[in-house]
Amino acid sequence: MNNFFQFLLHFIFIATFLFVFIIAIIILKPFRLHRKRKISTISLKLSYLLYLAFFLGFVYLVLFFANNEVNTEEIMDDGTSVMYYIIVLISFFLPNIGIMIRRKFKKNRGIYNYTVTFMNLVVILALIFMMNQIEWSF
Repeated sequence: MNNFFQFLLHFIFIATFLFVFIIAIIILKPFRLHRKRKISTISLKLSYLLYLAFFLGFVYLVLFFANNEVNTEEIMDDGTSVMYYIIVLISFFLPNIGIMIRRKFKKNRGIYNYTVTFMNLVVILALIFMMNQIEWSF
């Protein structure tokens, strides 16, 4: 019976994450292009969707497959876990704020789009780095 509830919990999380991702696609309309800024707009939207996929995958893997049998005193002494928490918080808020306030920029929106695209790609690389640092128990 325990395996059923574990499967159900995995299913609920996967369904919720897919729902969030599909809602993001519907709201962003990634292939609806701007007349003047076609490339920068599509790069911003696609980089955000790629970031969202990586972030949701990272959260799912950490929730269910991270090895929790480590000595927390050793980790807290060197400060790496605090740095990882800060990176996760930044990677949660920064791209979401960046995609939400994009319409506030009228004059330099092309530059803004490229800057936020670059920021999204840096956050993706940080998430990949953190995925490689975690011990997984599949």
